[in-house]
This record gives sequence, structure tokens and C-alpha cells, in this order.
Amino acid sequence: MNVLLGGSISRPNARESSLFRSESMSFIRIFIPIEISRFVVTELGEAGVVQFKDLNENKNSFQRSFAMEIRRFDEIERKLYYFQKELANESIPICEEIDNEFAYRPRGPQEIEEMEEKIFEYENKIKKFNNSFLELKDKWAELVLNGLALHEASNIFQKIGKAKKVTYHSSAPARRMQSNHNTALTEFTLEDLSITGAARNSSLDHENQYEEEGVVLESQMMLGSSEELMLGSDTFGSRNSVGSLNNLESSHLRPISNFQPNTVVEVDDINVRYITGVIRSDRLITLEKILWRSLRGNMYMEYADLEIDQEDQIPGIKIDKMSFFVVFAHSEDLQSRITKIAQSFGSTIYNISNKSFQRSNDLSEIEMRKNDIKIVLQNNKEALKYELKSIAEFIHTWSLVAYKEKAIYFTMDLFNYDEGRRCLIADGWCPSNDLDKVKSALHSATAQSGSTTSAVVSELNTNLEPPSYIKTNKFTQGFQNIIDSYGIPKYGEVNPGLFTMVTFPFLFAIMFGDLGHGIIMTLAAFMLVYFERSLSRIKSEEFSMIFQGRYMILMMGIYSIVVGLLYNDIFSRAMHIYSPGWTWPKDIKIGELVAATQKKGYVYPLGIDPTWHHANNSLLFLNSYKMKLSILLGVVHMIFGMVLQVYNARHFHKPINIKHVFLPQVIFYLSIFGYLSFTIVYKWCINWYAIDSQGKNIYNSPPSLLNMLIYMFLNPGKVDPSDQLFSGQATIQVLLIITALVCIPWMLLAKPLILRSENNKIVSEGYLHLNSSVANRLSMMSHGSSNESAGRQSNESLLLNGPNSNSRFSAESSNFDNASRSSLDYDLDQVAEAKKFDFGDIMMNSTIHTIEVCLNGVSHTASYLRLWALSLAHAQLSQVLWQMTLHATFMLPDNKIKPFFIAFAFCMWFVLTVSILLIMEGLSAFLHALRLHWVEFNSKFYEGTGYKFEPFSFKKDLEL
Repeated sequence: MNVLLGGSISRPNARESSLFRSESMSFIRIFIPIEISRFVVTELGEAGVVQFKDLNENKNSFQRSFAMEIRRFDEIERKLYYFQKELANESIPICEEIDNEFAYRPRGPQEIEEMEEKIFEYENKIKKFNNSFLELKDKWAELVLNGLALHEASNIFQKIGKAKKVTYHSSAPARRMQSNHNTALTEFTLEDLSITGAARNSSLDHENQYEEEGVVLESQMMLGSSEELMLGSDTFGSRNSVGSLNNLESSHLRPISNFQPNTVVEVDDINVRYITGVIRSDRLITLEKILWRSLRGNMYMEYADLEIDQEDQIPGIKIDKMSFFVVFAHSEDLQSRITKIAQSFGSTIYNISNKSFQRSNDLSEIEMRKNDIKIVLQNNKEALKYELKSIAEFIHTWSLVAYKEKAIYFTMDLFNYDEGRRCLIADGWCPSNDLDKVKSALHSATAQSGSTTSAVVSELNTNLEPPSYIKTNKFTQGFQNIIDSYGIPKYGEVNPGLFTMVTFPFLFAIMFGDLGHGIIMTLAAFMLVYFERSLSRIKSEEFSMIFQGRYMILMMGIYSIVVGLLYNDIFSRAMHIYSPGWTWPKDIKIGELVAATQKKGYVYPLGIDPTWHHANNSLLFLNSYKMKLSILLGVVHMIFGMVLQVYNARHFHKPINIKHVFLPQVIFYLSIFGYLSFTIVYKWCINWYAIDSQGKNIYNSPPSLLNMLIYMFLNPGKVDPSDQLFSGQATIQVLLIITALVCIPWMLLAKPLILRSENNKIVSEGYLHLNSSVANRLSMMSHGSSNESAGRQSNESLLLNGPNSNSRFSAESSNFDNASRSSLDYDLDQVAEAKKFDFGDIMMNSTIHTIEVCLNGVSHTASYLRLWALSLAHAQLSQVLWQMTLHATFMLPDNKIKPFFIAFAFCMWFVLTVSILLIMEGLSAFLHALRLHWVEFNSKFYEGTGYKFEPFSFKKDLEL
């Protein structure tokens, strides 16, 4: 154990940063005195180089030591979120400046309490202002509606006073609404009000007979000195009236003869029982129907919509669409029933006088109260904004500090609390190259706390598997994300991300190769890179995916330009950069099939000769070329993946995987698909149309490689003369078949039998069985030792060291402080129990692996033909778009309209090119290239069973 008290920490086997493998990791233990624990964790969070291990896995979140502190900062975050909503409601911008002195240093308990107290005070003030606003809001809405109700009541009473006749409705409200009030109306004058009892009984009988028709409304009225009661036919016959005033009677009704002729009865002189109120407009019709049916028509109802003036509309106070209603009834019982029904619908009942001067006085009083409340509301709003502006200056800093403090206590809950020593014990992983940063952070925390005690860090040897930490930058991060999506590299395993930066855009370009399309993609990616600082602020999830892969898109565009030059293809057109290597006959007749003649001793310098783009057999030539190119690239790509097995085997000290896994596998592939690749290159190197001095062909027609490969297995030892490439081909093919067949039992049996032999040797010497993890890793020492005791010593060390053994992580007693180990009783060095050696299990795994190698040899090689297929589809689709749009307009005979058609066709061509060829075809090529790397390449050497290094870091967490 290496203990850090001062100076530097020894870093055994620490290697430099590289994308080839993950960073070298060290397992460290930190003893933190409880009084400086917050300072230490804060500094480590700022450094962001330690991934802590949870030492309290058997406890839930409520049983841990700092659960109360975490809930405390949860409450602070709730208050800050409340402040943010209030700021957004008032459109007050948040100050982006942060108090660096307070936010980016360890903070003492007193500073946190002062911040919490200040937040608490601001919350009380804001809530006080909001509660006051809510109270004033309700009062304001009530006064506004009361004033409007008085105004509408005066209008209705004024209309009643000007009426000439009493109108009797013969239909219910629903029927009147449906018929647009075109119902039979019976008109009554004042003389008709003095009706005998028989007439009233007749009217009631008529009501019982026709339940849906209007019935008698009796009301109590006191008639003063007027000549005639005028109840407007316009008002009561309109859509805003229900019921009738027919047969009005009262015990206090004075005879008509008591009134002088030609006098007017005013509404203010009439004492009528009525109910007035305000209700939501969407409930008015339902209230009307319920009242009419429950009172059996013994009512009269007037209503009108309330329009709120602009000066009564205050921001933050929303008043629903309301309507005013007045209901006339003839008894206190009906009046009580109307009140209860209206209130059940959420109506507000107002006591409005039937005297005009009283209504005028009430309205004036309401206006005065409204002015007072309006002033209070304005003052309240100004005070609220003043407090919120003060909050806006600090809320960003408070949010950052609250997040950090919560993260600190959450991290401290991962530590083990030693009550005897009053210290926290933290275990975690740290990159070996960053151990000095840990030392510096601990020293800084001790200095800032002012404590006399300091934290102590020690580097331990353990059998636990370290996390994988691969340093990336904004260029390499996109490619590494592709690999991480497949699986995190195991610690020390070769990282495919390094090679993916080259092979991924290259294979994409093989399928997408077009100079013009590559230029457009490169320009789009370059704009994302150039304006990356401003574009990084966009929070759209869809755009974020594209933005994070901007450098990958840039590389894909650049490679597409290069491959487009090799294909000599720009928007499906050929480029005549150099002189073609073929010449056409000068005398050409229309409709005649002509053949181009190749120039002697001249080959087109760059890419495919443009003459092929104009030939009828160009598709046949390009298909053959791209198909063979796909096979060659696939075989090279897979063989390279197999070679990487050697680096993994050497790193993990598994020579058995080199001898009995890698060698038979690569020989098997080379015997079949390596031979196929050789024949492709050999066929390309021969001029099959060469002639001798006599003008005769030196070679037969080019042989079919597909037939050759098929008959190599169906008819071994024989080669059809038409398919023969070179002499002795049949013998070589037989040897290759035999070699491939020998490799199958080699892969199947060699490794399991050797492991069983090692296990039997250990058991015969009196040791336990060879555990399965050791069986997968035979030490290099045993291979190089000819001494039996040396081999036995190697096996013993393997049994003692356990899985994933190497010099840095072996639990040797000479490198460990026993006193420190005995002071801890939790399972630091408890390793998962090694499984007993099981030959059947190893044999089964070897069988599955052998079958996969044999089958994948064919399927994976054929899978690379997608390079040819998508390249062909992309080129043909580009050619179709060109011919159907721009090419068609170029051939128009009318030169007057031709420019307009060309401009329109260009716009259509460009939109289709971007949407179909760049976006859709680009996405398709991206996914196919992704599959080739995940399945065909990674499966040859990459396990991807590790876990990612995720250190405790304020910076990374805030970026998320």
C-alpha cells in the first residue's frame, strides 16, 4: 500500500494517455476527518478525477448518514424553482453572472445557513405579495362584476319601464330557442291584470294540460300613481326572456280603478320580487332550463352578457366570460328556490335595488372602491418586482451552490463512517496519471478548512475490475460514442474507437461516394464546426444529435469527396480532368453501335476513365468493379480485426488465445477468403484482351471467380479450363481446403484440452481445481519456463492472484499494510467466488465459438457486399434525378421559356438531392457502416463488457 502524506504517489505501470487502450487506473482509499469532509469532497468534485465506490449498498437512501441534509437542499431547490417561475411570470431576466468567490470554493456551514436564511426570507416576502394579490384579485373581480350587474340591471329595468304591453309566451325556453321565438304570443294590457279566480284556475288547468307551454307567473306589485303598467313586448318577446307576467296577482294588489287614466306606472314605483346575479356564460342556458322546469314556468327571466371594459382589465387578473340575469317570482318560497338553484351553479347573487337613485349611488361607491384597490394592486406589483429583481441577481449562484451542496452530501453517503476514528472512509478509482491532482485537492481542502488534521490517501492493490476511462475531445467523442453504444471497452482492452475514426467515414464514403454530394455535406458540417459556440446553446434534442456528430459528418464529407474523385462522379456526371484513355470513332452514324478504342500505353491517371460513364456497358463494368472492391475491403477489415486479438491476448497474458484461437481462425479465413481476394487482384493485373504478334488473344476470356469458388468445394482437385487463372491452381486449392478443414478441430479442441491438462496437473500436486477465470488466462511465465518448478510456481501464483491478475492488481502481502486492512471490516478485497473448473462448460463455449467462426466467415464476407449495393443505388438514383429534372429542361427547344424551366428544375433538383440523396441515402449509408463495424469488425476481437469511468465532477454533471 502506498500512503500519501506528502510528496508524490508512486504510479506503477502508469501509461501515457492513448485512444488505443483505456487509461491506467488506481484503486485508492481516502481517510477523511469528519470536520473537513465537506471541504475535501468539494475539492475532489472540482478536480473531477475520482469515481467513488458505494460502500453502503445494503442501506436505502433514508438510512444513510446524510439523508437529512439531502432533503434540506431538496427544499432549497424547490424554493429556487418557485422563484424561477415567478421571474418567468413577471418576464424578469435572470442574471447570468455567478459569484465565483462563493460558488467555486468550499463553503462553511455558516455561509450555507446565511444563504438558506436569505432564501427563506425572500420566499416569505414573495408569498406575502402573492397572497395579497390573490385577495385583491378576488375583490377586484367581485367589484367589476357587481358594477356591470348594476349597469345591466338599470338597462333591463329601463326597458321594462318603456314597455307597452305584457307578453305571454306559449312555449318553453328550449322550444323558443329552436323556433327562433316565432311562437304564438298573447298580449295583455293593464286591465287584464284584474282577473277573476275562475280565470286563474282556467289558466292553471291549461298549464297542467300543456306542460311544455308558458305558465302563469304571479308577482307581488305595488302600483303607485301612474296611468298604465308598461312591460315591453320587445324585451319580453326577445330571446333573453323566459316566462310571462300574465295574471299577476297579490293580496296587496290595488284595483285598477284606483289609478287615474292616462298616467304612467314607472318601474321604480313597482315593488316586484326578483333575484339578480352573475353566472358563467356557458352555464346560463342550463340554469334557464332548470329554473323553468323546477318552477313549472312560474318565473320571468331576463339576462345579458357582460362585457368588461379595457380599463377594468388588469394583467394577472382574468375574469371568465360572465352573464347577468334577473328572475322575477311571485312568492318568497319561489324566490328562495331560485336563489339555491342559482348558487348551486356557481352564481353570485347581488341585492340590487329597484330604485334608480339607489343603484346610481351603489355604482359610485363601487367605482371608488375599485380605484382604491387598483392603487393597492399597482403598489403590490411594484414591490413584488423589486424583490424579484433582487432575487434575479443571485438565483443563478444559489442554484449552482445548492446543486453542488446536494451532490456533496449525496457523495458522502457513499462513504463508510468510522465512528471510532470519527472519519469517513472513501474508496474509488482514479486515473494513475491524475493521482497528483488528488493530492493537490486534499492539501487545498485542509488549508481552506483551517483544520490541523488532514485527509490521507492510499493506493491499494485489489482484484476488482477497474472502470474504463478513455480520454476524448470534441473531435474523437462522436466516434467513441459509436463504440460505447455497442459496449464499453473492458479495462485494458483494445479500443475500436481509434480505428473507427478512419474506417467508419471511409466505408461510408464507399457507399456514398459522390464529389458533389460530399462537398455539400462537408460545407454543412463545416458551418456546424465554425459556429459551434453559438449553436451549442440550442437545446433541441434532434439538433443536439446532429451537432454532437459534426466532426464525424465533416470526415464523412471529406472522404466522400475523395471517393467521388476515384469514382469520377459528381452529381452523376463524369469529370474530364485528364484526357480519356479511350477514343471514339470519328465517323458515327445515328443508331449505329460503336466501340471505343483504348489508347496504347495510356491509363487515366485518377479514378475511373470518364469514357465509361457514356458507355452502354458502364453499369456492367462498375458493378463488377465495386463488387470485387467490396470483397477486398471486407476481407482486409476483418483480418485486421483478427490481428487485434493478439494485442488483447498479450495484454491480458493469454498466450493460449494467440496459439489456439487467433492462428487457426486467421488461417481458416485466409485459406478461403484470402485466396478469393488474391484471385481478384490477380485477375485485375492481367490484360485478358492482350494479343500476340499474330493478332491472336493470348488468354482465354476472363474466368468467373464465383464459379471458381463454388467448384473449389464441389469438385476439389479439378479446375475447368475456362475458369483457370494460373497453372497448378487445382493443387493449391486442394491444399487450401485441407488447411481450412484442419483449422476447425484445432479451434474446437486445442484450448479445452490444454486447460484440462493444466487443471489435472494442479490437482495431482494437491492443490484445488483451476478456477475458470484463471483457465482463460495462462501466464506467459509458464510458456517461457522449461523448469517444472517454475511452471508450478506460476500456477500457484495464478491461484492466489485470481482473475484479471497483473502486477498492479495482485494482492501481495509485501505491498499491503496489514494494519490498515484489519481496521476495515467491509468487503474491499472480497472477490467474486471463482467457479470450479468445468471442462464441459469450456468445451461448449469452444464449440459455439468454432461454429460462429465457420458460419460468420461466409455471412460476414457477404455482408460487405452492401458497400457495392448502396454505392450502385446511390449512383443510379442520382442519375435518375438528373435526367428527370435538369437534363429534361436542357433539351427543351423553346429558348424563350427555357431559362425559367431550368431555374425551376434546378430548385426541384436541389431540394430532392438534399432531402433524398443527402439525408435519406446518407442516413442509410451511415446505418450500414455502423452495422459493419458493430457486427463484422468488432466481433473479431472486441468484448465490450466493461463499465465506464464516471468520476464525481461538478463540471460534467452541470453540462448534462
